[in-house]
Amino acid sequence: MAVRSLMENNGSEKNKKIKIKGLDHLSVAVPDLEKAIDFYQNSFGCEVSNTKILENQGVKIAYVDLGNVQLELMEPYGETSPIKKFLDRNSSGGIHHFCLRTEDFEEALQTARQEGMQILGDGSPSISHHGKKFFFIHPKDTFGSLIEIEEDQNDH
Repeated sequence: MAVRSLMENNGSEKNKKIKIKGLDHLSVAVPDLEKAIDFYQNSFGCEVSNTKILENQGVKIAYVDLGNVQLELMEPYGETSPIKKFLDRNSSGGIHHFCLRTEDFEEALQTARQEGMQILGDGSPSISHHGKKFFFIHPKDTFGSLIEIEEDQNDH
């Protein structure tokens, strides 16, 4: 299993580890972004960013500032949105994925490939709306959690 080999490093090139610097954000799929924003602002007093539409990813998003980490609220945008598919299975919403920052993005991508992890999409990294490279690892390789790996701000 890919996850186990990342945790067991015997010094060989095959068992290289992805170097994680920390948790960047948790992403929550929501059926109604405005209601979710209202909830976090009025129930918890959180600051929330302006909404942004990411057409190429099929989402409308806003970020909730939780101090040491951000919560990314995602509403589907368009019929082919992956978030729409998620909400079809989980109508009230829920945690969609979490994002980890890595020390060395290119090494992380290479290591994930060498370990046999399935990289979603065409297998190559994407560029986020804030200019960072990222990729997703399929949940079958991560104990059921969709994990996004993103370059650290100081990595490029």
